[in-house]
Amino acid sequence: MNTEELTNLMKQVEEKGLDWKEVEKKIDVPKQLLDLYVKSGPVPVTIIKKLKQILEESQN
Repeated sequence: MNTEELTNLMKQVEEKGLDWKEVEKKIDVPKQLLDLYVKSGPVPVTIIKKLKQILEESQN
């Protein structure tokens, strides 16, 4: 997947003020690894889907 999409999702997590520790638990991926994916790609589809799900849940 696209590193640009991951970057946008990570920005949305920060803008919403979500705790990265909680996000890491829900997606089973540490933020350090997400940062690495942003730099080197490709990003696994499952990570993108899980981040989108967390952001949708935070809107409710």
